[in-house]
Amino acid sequence: MKPRKSPALRSPAALLSRLCDYCAYRHLYSVLSSLRKGGKMSEQVRAGRNIALLGVFCPIFWFALFSGAPAATLRFHMAHSGIVFFIGLTIMIAGLIKQKE
Repeated sequence: MKPRKSPALRSPAALLSRLCDYCAYRHLYSVLSSLRKGGKMSEQVRAGRNIALLGVFCPIFWFALFSGAPAATLRFHMAHSGIVFFIGLTIMIAGLIKQKE
């Protein structure tokens, strides 16, 4: 019996597309385009939450931490992840405030 591959792993382009779903900048772009088009605020809150979570669970930071990267590299990735987290938190709070209005 031949092992079946997952549909997401059949081609490099499909794999790259799936990996892009976990990029914080992709979610930032979706929030900005949603706001430009007049999207619902619940979409903004959800996207802000996703961005904040991606900032906390950034695979680049965690890989650097567990692989024993130099302290300067860890500080750089930590700062970057922190900035992404606070951007997501700000978007989420702004969406919640607009929802209550």
